[in-house]
Amino acid sequence: MTETLREIDLTGFATAGMGAKQAWARAIAGELRRLGFFVITGHGVPASLIDTTLDTATAFFDRPLAEKMGIKSTVQGSPRGYLDFGLETLALSAGTRTPPDLKEGFGMGPLGVAEQKDVLGGIGATYTPNVWPAEPAGFQAAITAYYRQMERLMDVLMELFAIGMDLPPRFFVDRFANHNSTLRLNHYPAQEESALPDQLRAGAHTDYGALTILLGQDRPGGLQIRTPDGGWIDARTNPHSFVINIGDLMMRWSNDTWLSNQHRVVNPPPGSGGAARRLSFAYFCNPNDDLMIECLPTCQSAERPAKYPPIRAGAHRFAKIEASKKAALAA
Repeated sequence: MTETLREIDLTGFATAGMGAKQAWARAIAGELRRLGFFVITGHGVPASLIDTTLDTATAFFDRPLAEKMGIKSTVQGSPRGYLDFGLETLALSAGTRTPPDLKEGFGMGPLGVAEQKDVLGGIGATYTPNVWPAEPAGFQAAITAYYRQMERLMDVLMELFAIGMDLPPRFFVDRFANHNSTLRLNHYPAQEESALPDQLRAGAHTDYGALTILLGQDRPGGLQIRTPDGGWIDARTNPHSFVINIGDLMMRWSNDTWLSNQHRVVNPPPGSGGAARRLSFAYFCNPNDDLMIECLPTCQSAERPAKYPPIRAGAHRFAKIEASKKAALAA
């Protein structure tokens, strides 16, 4: 049987009763056990906003390199600003040495939350400031509007995740109230020259955090997901659907009940030309760095004890980042 990503339609979520939410949650939980990935439609993010954000991001990446370098990110792990070509090699986070990934990007994080308090412990949060380009006009407004929609969609998914784990519906929502989530705009330009051996648009890796909401253009040279038999399948979507996957933090939280799965972005076939230019937006959902991550009560028993000791969310994320640095040094 050929593996495929399951599409789950969330139309009507805002007015849905618990029965409908439980059905969605069961479907999602099944896919997170099977592949760690699924696709959602009917999510409520306006198509017009998606289109505007894609157009605005394209205009930004079309700006001169010297101009983009003026807001180059200087933050490790949680980028704010422009990320230059060759800056990232995602395969290193999995211990595999490859040439740098064939992409550039822009990163930003939480908006206006520095004075808010964590609802669980009264912990204040101070986040690295975002930096914005002067051009194109409307860039900050478009990206901010998109980020706000991702915050809303994160709450929808976190509620369904909790129901799927037999937890109170707001279990995860409350723990992400003062979140440290980042949005990464990725640009994969048309490849005018051949890639180096083992060089990809994005090397095989798993995500570090809890949940990723990905918008990716369906172009030659796109996202692939690893299958249980070690093969790879294409993540094909329509222009306004999202690919959802969990990261290493949620897998740890769930005592490995759910799968943080490897994925990559492959090179386009030779001769694809400008048709292979591709943008993707990855919203990485992270709780507050101070939140203690312990095995969920519904994911452990006497026969299946917790596999991992408690750890703060930020410490977990930075340990993953440091591991990738050590892999790079060892390579």
